[in-house]
Amino acid sequence: MTRNKPPALAMQLDRCDVCGDKYHRADLVRTQVEFLDVAAENYLSYSSYDGTYWVVAIAEDTGTVSCGNRCDNVRTTLDSDNDISYINGVQTWTGLGALRSTVECGPFNSAHDVTFSAQVGPHEQNEDPEMTVSIGIANSDGSVTQEISSFTIKGTTRVWFNEEVATLEAYGLGDTAYYFFFYISIVNDGAWWIDELQLENNTVDGMPGNFTRASGTAVDSYDERILMTSRKVCKNCAEYILSKSERFGRTEESPIDEPVDSWAQEI
Repeated sequence: MTRNKPPALAMQLDRCDVCGDKYHRADLVRTQVEFLDVAAENYLSYSSYDGTYWVVAIAEDTGTVSCGNRCDNVRTTLDSDNDISYINGVQTWTGLGALRSTVECGPFNSAHDVTFSAQVGPHEQNEDPEMTVSIGIANSDGSVTQEISSFTIKGTTRVWFNEEVATLEAYGLGDTAYYFFFYISIVNDGAWWIDELQLENNTVDGMPGNFTRASGTAVDSYDERILMTSRKVCKNCAEYILSKSERFGRTEESPIDEPVDSWAQEI
């Protein structure tokens, strides 16, 4: 099979979650895997746009019509009129605008620093992808903003700032001590999107850490951990079974046998 170009068989295509190559869905299998989840945190309640938590001023709402930072999760469909709709698309806006949190985040320790970040990019069909991005804090209604960092980008980019909590507090924009509203403004005539927003406290080097998604509740800081998940894989990426067979409690096995090594088992 040619990589990323399976023969046309009128069958649905999908990607292997490991190598990313395209295969017919019938040739992919699901398997449980153990993986290492690195340390992460996100003190925002929503890492994607949500009308109760984020508000966008001036720019026109275009709908969930961008592929965003994880385009393999997005699908397009055609209806009987050949109109395209997006499945798992990312919220998109058009023209000059600013996204702002409507809920304060905090309190943060005055001796710490915070890192606020987000993935930002132009729509795939944007004629002029270059845009200027300003990121910082604001007051409750967005009438006053304080820029902390700015970027000029032409493609999907993680924009961010890191600042001492005491410095942010000194701007006097929050309604409560050591609580803050955050904003990102965009200067571009075309369509653009913002996703994977994250707020971290006292990171090691000030840069954004591993992204973790928040969907209604902030994600408290957690250490590196081992988790189980399932993924769809092609035959080239199928792994050895990770769990070991144990003789204890297995009456059909000889009690003198040693546990079967995990690498002796395949799927």
